[in-house]
Amino acid sequence: MNRLEKLKDAIKKANINGYLTTNVKSIYYLTGFMDISEATLFLITPVNGDAILLVQPLSYDAANEKAEGCTVKNIGFRGKILNKIVNEIRRSQMKSVVFDSLSTSMYLKLVQEMKEVEFKQDQDILMSLRRQKDEREIAFLIEAAKLADFGAEAGMEAIKPRIHEYEVAAEIEYAMRRRGSEGVAFETVVASGPRSAYPHGVCSDRIINEGELVVLDLGATYLGYRSDITRTAVVGKPTIRQKKIFDVVLKAQEEAFKSIHAKVRASDVDGVARKIITNEGFSDFFIHSLGHGVGLDIHEAPTLSPKSKEILLEGDVVTDEPGIYIPGFGGVRIEDTVLIHKNHGEKLTKTPYSF
Repeated sequence: MNRLEKLKDAIKKANINGYLTTNVKSIYYLTGFMDISEATLFLITPVNGDAILLVQPLSYDAANEKAEGCTVKNIGFRGKILNKIVNEIRRSQMKSVVFDSLSTSMYLKLVQEMKEVEFKQDQDILMSLRRQKDEREIAFLIEAAKLADFGAEAGMEAIKPRIHEYEVAAEIEYAMRRRGSEGVAFETVVASGPRSAYPHGVCSDRIINEGELVVLDLGATYLGYRSDITRTAVVGKPTIRQKKIFDVVLKAQEEAFKSIHAKVRASDVDGVARKIITNEGFSDFFIHSLGHGVGLDIHEAPTLSPKSKEILLEGDVVTDEPGIYIPGFGGVRIEDTVLIHKNHGEKLTKTPYSF
């Protein structure tokens, strides 16, 4: 059963007549066609009948060549997308339509125009299909992880006194690009000194100095799929305190990884890392969840957090990224992208740890 058929089966079980998505990554997942703007794409998937991909003229030729399992229709230069959607829903005789996300104005217009149709938002139907990766997706994620390793290694090598954070970021991104990355998976983080205590510190024009902690958080993109890796370095010889924090985070990351396998509670995996950090007296400085799913989006289900109700599944791809962040001093985070197998986890990112 292909992905569109799985979606049709899911909406049929939910007693829904059709599904409407504008998410470019979900459309890519379902059809194999990726565009650069969500505003140009609407995929309508009726339970009975062909999926319809509505595109702007600028995207028509590419969509017609790449999209599979659907009928591509050109909206036209003066075409009104609302009219096209209404026509397709009525043509398919839908009485209930689920959508993942729509602008408020589009939603209100559809409800006003089609009072006979029930519109309901539900992102989980499609995202649950996207969560467990198939063999093809795993191959893409492995390649994205390899590209991220090139970036991480380049970043670690670039770190030295008197270099700007943005220069290190440039080396990271260049290394990934020149080996085949389509782009960064997210904004590259190079956070040094006190800024390393910012979990999402991105990079700045700050000059890195001797003795400072430097957190590198980065990812590559390969055929739409993403990777995520964090490494922490110190410029020169680490202090006793820096080494202590690094060792605690590394132990937390490794023990959490050992606990990962299918059918384990995501909250239990988080708990393994959190207990180690807490027992060492740093509980107030681990200020985020242990990890998140990775795929076409950098943050997907499942979430590895204390409040998560999710059970890890074979084929999930998640991050394992404990951290300790001490304001005014600095921070340490260590992260790998991990594939979930039946009885174990597999680290897809493999750059050696420092210190």
